[in-house]
Amino acid sequence: MIADQLREKTGFSDVERSIADYFLQAGDALRDQSARSIAARLYTAPSTISRLCKRMGYEGYTDFRDAYLDELRYLSTTFENVDANQPFDKGDDVRTISAKMGALFRETVDDTLTLVESDALQRAVDLIAQAPVSYVFSEGTQVYLAEDFADKMARIGRRVTVLHKADVTYFLGGDAKDREVFVILSYSGETPSILRVARQIKAGGGSVIAITSYGRNSLSQLADVTLHVSTRENLVEKIGAYAMNVSTLLLLDTLYSCVFELNYDDNAARFLQGSSDMGPIATRTRTSGPERCASRQRAERPTQRLARSRAGSGRAKAIMARLA
Repeated sequence: MIADQLREKTGFSDVERSIADYFLQAGDALRDQSARSIAARLYTAPSTISRLCKRMGYEGYTDFRDAYLDELRYLSTTFENVDANQPFDKGDDVRTISAKMGALFRETVDDTLTLVESDALQRAVDLIAQAPVSYVFSEGTQVYLAEDFADKMARIGRRVTVLHKADVTYFLGGDAKDREVFVILSYSGETPSILRVARQIKAGGGSVIAITSYGRNSLSQLADVTLHVSTRENLVEKIGAYAMNVSTLLLLDTLYSCVFELNYDDNAARFLQGSSDMGPIATRTRTSGPERCASRQRAERPTQRLARSRAGSGRAKAIMARLA
């Protein structure tokens, strides 16, 4: 955060310290102030102010000012430093809890977006778009987010299989066909079973997209592409995977949307046609697995059922034989 840099003043000279103090004191008033006017107030040169802003990672004063004002506006509308591990306190009423949770979600989205690298995102989109089938593997609660992603992709004709068992994923990875891609969800990026799966996928010739925490963890080093989630949660202390879930949902929805856009008109038509065929969502009846299976079997001819059974069982039998 810019405000933290200004308060800490790490490596600042005495003159730069006085400029930093002025920035902190002025706050939103900087909107109408130029580097020249500030320099006159502090009896220094505009170039000194520009050098400080560049030291902090900005192109100059104007770039710094715009970023700092954006940060101040953001902080004024959220709870500053909401704890992602324990975002509310004992005794908080429902209004306070809802406000803090909303602040946490907003901060998590903003944090995630700052970690998104355009080149990595484009590479991930290209891998998924070129894949005849994509897999999403998670051993955590994010598997439900993966299922939502798979459902969206299915509506635009994209095959996505959600996996939650490491042993099955391991054998599928070993048999990965050309251009098959595996999206692996792991916050720590250090779970042994997940790393074993990732190594097997790479050995089998598949591609790995890692959705994991920021930094150089083992999974990110194995992956072809890494997309980072907001990394504010402690694996032990958290009372819920709030930030991880929000970040993962944002990244998966972004991947879906980018793939959708590659063939926008056709996908929009396909999506609308599919929704029309299924009828209004509010009146849709959800049948159980056995009921759906029985209905499909009644509609199929015996030869169709036999062909479908043979086509779908070959790979599964091979995997089950290895597991046995």
